[in-house]
Amino acid sequence: MRNRYALAALVLAVSVPAGCGKTPREEAPVVAKTAPEAVATSTPTIGTPNQGVVAEFTRRVGDYVAIREQLAGTLKKPSDKATPKEIDAYQRALGALMAKARSDAKQGDIFLADMQTFVRGLVRRVLAEPDGARIRGSLMDENPMAAKVAVNGRYPDTVPLSTMPPDILSALPRLPEDLEFRFVGNRLILLDVQSHLIVDYVDNTFDV
Repeated sequence: MRNRYALAALVLAVSVPAGCGKTPREEAPVVAKTAPEAVATSTPTIGTPNQGVVAEFTRRVGDYVAIREQLAGTLKKPSDKATPKEIDAYQRALGALMAKARSDAKQGDIFLADMQTFVRGLVRRVLAEPDGARIRGSLMDENPMAAKVAVNGRYPDTVPLSTMPPDILSALPRLPEDLEFRFVGNRLILLDVQSHLIVDYVDNTFDV
């Protein structure tokens, strides 16, 4: 097992640029409910950011997924007949491994400054469209406004996941399987469904 962790640390050291750490801002409760289905995304259609901005975001997401798959390989995956308790234990174990690996490698930032600016502009532009009031209403439906989140923290089990408005979701970059965009208040979070880990988030994406 130690050799596997050493290998994971080596991959992190190679694939993660130094100095991109993010200190968790608040402690998150340790829990998560089954969420509504997210609408499938397409390529970005709102705004025209520098291609390098989205490409760098996509690269960092890919690095995260590669590390997660490696660490997931060190755990016994739940079978199709696994109980909710067994699935929960697996998610927590994977989340703990990922949080430690990212912390040790000083990894946290997936949304770099330029990408945060792009996301804020995208969300605000969608909400300013003629159908903006309807979209905002959808965005605020079951939005957990008061929930606390922290990078590398677990999404709270007691807080339902918000439904993503298709108009916003379809404009964001496509994500790999088991990663989702969700809103918590006016924060857009990147959520790892396999571990319920909050990978990163963008603050103040719209006015509340």
